[in-house]
Amino acid sequence: MNREIIRSEHRAIKLGVIDSSIGSVRTQTETQTAVRVMDKGCIGLASACGVADVDALTRAAQESLLFEIAYPVQPEGPRSLRAEHAGEIRDVAGMVSLAETVLDSLKEEFPNFVFSHGVEQQQLAWNIESDSGLDLDYSRSSTQVAFIAKEKGSGNIIDTFVGVEGLVLDADGILAEFRSHLRAYMKPVAAVQGRQRVIFPGLDGMAGSGLFQLFRSDLTARTYAAGTSIFDGMVGDGEGHFNPAFGLQELRDPQQARVCPFDMEGVVRSPLNLDIVANGQLRAVAASKRDAVRYGLPQTGTAVGDVASLPVSGFGRLGATPTANGLVDLLDGEGAILVWFVAGGDSTRTGDIALPVAVALTVDGEGRPTGRLPGCTLTGNLFDVFGDDFVGVTRQSVDPYSDEPFLVTHMTVQG
Repeated sequence: MNREIIRSEHRAIKLGVIDSSIGSVRTQTETQTAVRVMDKGCIGLASACGVADVDALTRAAQESLLFEIAYPVQPEGPRSLRAEHAGEIRDVAGMVSLAETVLDSLKEEFPNFVFSHGVEQQQLAWNIESDSGLDLDYSRSSTQVAFIAKEKGSGNIIDTFVGVEGLVLDADGILAEFRSHLRAYMKPVAAVQGRQRVIFPGLDGMAGSGLFQLFRSDLTARTYAAGTSIFDGMVGDGEGHFNPAFGLQELRDPQQARVCPFDMEGVVRSPLNLDIVANGQLRAVAASKRDAVRYGLPQTGTAVGDVASLPVSGFGRLGATPTANGLVDLLDGEGAILVWFVAGGDSTRTGDIALPVAVALTVDGEGRPTGRLPGCTLTGNLFDVFGDDFVGVTRQSVDPYSDEPFLVTHMTVQG
């Protein structure tokens, strides 16, 4: 029998912003502990919130073995690993001071906007230890300043938003980013139509995540093994289904991004980053150790889930292979469309994508925002967007605090 103990802790200071002023201050601490017991190809699980009695959880997990939940895998270990992304920690007074400094400047410089939402500091920690010698620990502390911006007199719930997140934030840097966006937003420009060069600031944010929906949904072990994936039969076939310059990874290297180096089954890959697409070829499916056995696929260290549930197969943080240093290198001296806020989106089983863009900005050949386009819809096919229409990915991050790149491709703009 092998026992694994999984712990998570979340500490936060949250400032609620209403009508461009701080309306609430809340501190929060959440802890979870789970015990997984593996014996004779089965697993038992028990969990608790707050202060937990590990011995009691162990007994409860052993009792749940009676349900005979199949888990025919070898536990991880022995291995010890520590990783941390330590950001600046402020107390409540420090958080309030930062928020008020930013809000005071925004109210003075942009009096036609009302700002809401909030400022948040988060401290996160995960730990997995086991009887087999596993001892993994990860922690991260970061601060986010994110405001919904609504024009006075507007009937919309949201007109645009501004936000940054990082390990160490400063008011001057935050305001520089917010000014750049809001000044461009206040300059309406004529609509454009047809095939256009488009820029997505990041892969997992409010703009880029819709592009990768099919990779996340159709490259999981269950979907791929069932033959219902849009990528059915393509993984490992050696064919170039995408642009040779396009590469996609699930990131686990803490030296490259603010990510945890192990998955929820305690797997530490070598190399840490997993190639999903390399040189345009599909290389991997998200398969936890349990699903790899169940569906006859290679396990890829991609177990995700909550502490209190059994891990499932899925991709965490996605990254793309850089092809250029800066955004300017991908624009060829020409303007483009910066996709800022996508309100939903959909895709078909043939790979067609439609993204309703609520906020889009024009940028010049240097990548500087210059104006605001009317709302539009972006359409394209997955195999074109990352195929012949693909331009590249930057090493440059979307702002001084982020570790997300710009991704540039071509899509069709419809008014």
